[in-house]
Amino acid sequence: MINLKLSFILVCVTSVVMGQKIDKSKLDNTISSYYKDQEAPGVACEISQNGHTVYRYALGKADLKESRAITTDTHFRMASVSKQVTAQAIYTLVIQKRLKLDDPLALFFEDLPVALRSITIEQLLQHTSGIWDYEELIPTDRKNQVSDRDVLNYVKQTDRLYFSSGSQFRYSNTGYCLLSLIVEQAAKQSFASFVKGQLFEPIGIAGGMVYEPTSTIVDRAYGYHPAAGDYRFADQSVTSATQGDGGVYFSADEYHKWANFLLKDRLQQAAMQQLLSQKAILVKDEISYHLGWFISRSAENMILFHSGESTGFHNVVYIDLQKGLVISLFSNRDDFMIGEAFDAILKTVGIRNPVVRGPQQTTFAWLNAVYAN
Repeated sequence: MINLKLSFILVCVTSVVMGQKIDKSKLDNTISSYYKDQEAPGVACEISQNGHTVYRYALGKADLKESRAITTDTHFRMASVSKQVTAQAIYTLVIQKRLKLDDPLALFFEDLPVALRSITIEQLLQHTSGIWDYEELIPTDRKNQVSDRDVLNYVKQTDRLYFSSGSQFRYSNTGYCLLSLIVEQAAKQSFASFVKGQLFEPIGIAGGMVYEPTSTIVDRAYGYHPAAGDYRFADQSVTSATQGDGGVYFSADEYHKWANFLLKDRLQQAAMQQLLSQKAILVKDEISYHLGWFISRSAENMILFHSGESTGFHNVVYIDLQKGLVISLFSNRDDFMIGEAFDAILKTVGIRNPVVRGPQQTTFAWLNAVYAN
């Protein structure tokens, strides 16, 4: 009887990942060592393998005013983690033969400057278009939020590129805003509706969405910024309303539905594998990029990872294709605590930092430097 009880306890506190046991209590302690205050904005962490959730953790408040707690059902703004959704929307239309990756921008948008006309969809997906950062084109006195259509109008005003399209990598939010508009042109419906009907609903994601001004987000996390020992409400900025580069809201549970759909379906397709392995563009430190993912490859495996940074939100996601492993960490506070916390989670689980070949910095800090160009 004693042995049976002991076995039951071990099953309750551990899960098997990658052929080894994860001590849930140890992982809880790892995260709580970084996020200590249950009354502050916090985090939701989830780990799944082969489609099965093996770990969940949530701490802190989704809304300080209402003192509403974060759970794995709480919806966070994904910021640039959204780019993988935009890329899959494009890929869906390619599968449906309504788009081709070598289609130029001139096919979709009128009155483009000459320099922009021959930029292709694939160059936007790879961040090799050389197109101007829309953030640099926003008037300093603008108060209203920028839309994806505004982004198009801004880049129409400049007939220059950072470099010749296709010649090098430069991370670009502009490119993914234009991709959302291309989806609308090809699908003849709004980007949000297309994502909902073609990507989210078929895999059982009901609450996740591409945010629109009229959207109601159930169990919404609001964003905060650390300020003088407290937290200041910082949920929106002038660039928070664009969709293609960062407009998706997911809960932790929903993100894992999404990621496991990619693992079981899209990432098993030969065409997708070819794009990620042969068409990805080198960023630096042996890390490449395509389809909304930073990619670390070895002879036998591929790691996909990305972070999201936005006013009030920081997120990191990680997929190991060989192990069928997904790790996510979402936060509704825009400090850099998430960098050390995420790498500590990897270490506790027994996984190396995917950018170990680069300088000694966290995965999140490495990504932040790439975004800063």
